[in-house]
Amino acid sequence: SQQQYAMVHEKPPRGWWLPGGGIEHKDDTPVHGAIRETLEEAGAPSLLPLLPLASQSMMRRMAEEEPKLRLLPSMTHLLSLQQSRGRLRFIFRGEWIDDVGDCDNETAVSDDEPKSILKCLPGDEESMESKWLTWDEIQCLEEKKGKKGGKHATSQLQRANTSKAVQCFSDPYLRGHEPLEFYGMLERSWQENGSVPGIPVHMMDFSKEQKVQREEGVMGAFFGRMENTSNKPNQTLIVHGRRAALLVHLKCRLVLYDMNQQRIAVDTDTNKFPSSHVKDQNNVTLKELVHGMIKGFVTRSRIDDTENKKHYQGVGMLRVEHVIHANGREATLTVFPVVCFSPADGVHPTERADRTINWVSGEEIGDNLERNLAKAVLAEQSGENNICSLSILRDKEGPL
Repeated sequence: SQQQYAMVHEKPPRGWWLPGGGIEHKDDTPVHGAIRETLEEAGAPSLLPLLPLASQSMMRRMAEEEPKLRLLPSMTHLLSLQQSRGRLRFIFRGEWIDDVGDCDNETAVSDDEPKSILKCLPGDEESMESKWLTWDEIQCLEEKKGKKGGKHATSQLQRANTSKAVQCFSDPYLRGHEPLEFYGMLERSWQENGSVPGIPVHMMDFSKEQKVQREEGVMGAFFGRMENTSNKPNQTLIVHGRRAALLVHLKCRLVLYDMNQQRIAVDTDTNKFPSSHVKDQNNVTLKELVHGMIKGFVTRSRIDDTENKKHYQGVGMLRVEHVIHANGREATLTVFPVVCFSPADGVHPTERADRTINWVSGEEIGDNLERNLAKAVLAEQSGENNICSLSILRDKEGPL
């Protein structure tokens, strides 16, 4: 069997691409925006009335009560966080169980269900149609546009066979490189029987009774919206049509772990992880912020020494948080990168005049979330967890 991936035939002459689009002010979180865009661009029109049920937390509570919820896609992992000045782009891995049928069926499975969860021709104002394609078929779409060869090239026999499946497509080419990059990432992981790339997606519950509820552990990508306790409706700062433009604050809370001493670095003044805060994402990129934090706290000597590099491999991303404020106009994006190093092998904490740090055990950290993240780092050193690569952070020039 082969993996199949949803591809959207966009309005001519744009070709085929991933389901996706802009986050709108009515979306509770980027996760909800991704689910809505997937339904609007790739889903059958009969599924659109299910959009109010698209909250993942609601889906878990109502799965048995509302069987139709199985027709909705779910966002399982964050593959890429692409942020440049003034723009924020989330690339999710989604799952969509298609046990309904296809557009060639004459009748639906039941009176209450569509004959296909995917959109069929002639489409609507969002897109023309959507299809499940294999990785080989996606590459044939790419080659139809003339970008032959390269790391995504298939064998001549594969191209000959799979091109027959796409030769009847209208506009048989890709709009951009993203299907090759991200579906290729998923395909390689599947073929190698590896773990799913990226970090798991979780929802944060901000309720009056409980300040923050985290049932899914501490590692992963967490999304939430604070409750609006005032009588005024939420208004976004800027609205481009239906799209929301939030003022995004960037935060980096750096986890430094000394593998020799089994100690975690905390700021002397706060007893928390060293951190940095930027009030407006137009001033700096998240990639620059994280790189500056790591460079400011860690010195790597003998950087070209191959033997030394293995002692600097404990670098990755533990946690990502995106929280929309109660006023509906701002959001805070916080990342928790980790650097595990061994001073005896050429990696040292940097002495800084503007900030001093203490080295403490995980249990001595006062903040509950940071204490649990420290425990997760220790578990990683024991081989119990997998830390996501820092390459998940990108800007226009590429990954970190």
